[in-house]
Amino acid sequence: MTILTRIKSVLPTVITKGAGLAALGVVAYDANYLGKVQADLYASTKDAKSTAYYLNNSMYMSNMSKFTEKIKNWSFTTELDQTYKRFFNEGIGYIKGFTAMLVNSVIPLGLGLGALLGGKNVSKGSTIGLAIYAGYKFVKNFFGIGTPNTLKID
Repeated sequence: MTILTRIKSVLPTVITKGAGLAALGVVAYDANYLGKVQADLYASTKDAKSTAYYLNNSMYMSNMSKFTEKIKNWSFTTELDQTYKRFFNEGIGYIKGFTAMLVNSVIPLGLGLGALLGGKNVSKGSTIGLAIYAGYKFVKNFFGIGTPNTLKID
């Protein structure tokens, strides 16, 4: 009989901490995904701008010097062959995407932290908040409530 009593006393704690971990896991999963997408987008954009700049530089000459032409072409081919800028730009893009998703998911992040790290009452309140938020998000996204209907089907 004492085993059942212990399980009943520990069960609310396990549920609240599990809900907090699940919420933080979903937020981290989404943030990582957006970070990877933003890393590639940011690095590709920076590479394109830099390449266009060096291409423009190599196309226009202020005088007819063959030496100047070779320097400008060397500068352009060096820009095409470099890889270190992309490495740093991917890191910057990942951080931008990751933090943007954390800001977008501030409600489940805060409730998940409250459920995981809070005391007994804070954990229960945060878990109830997570349940309400999850229900709201499910109904909103499943039924498309609040989504503009841009397809005009008669």
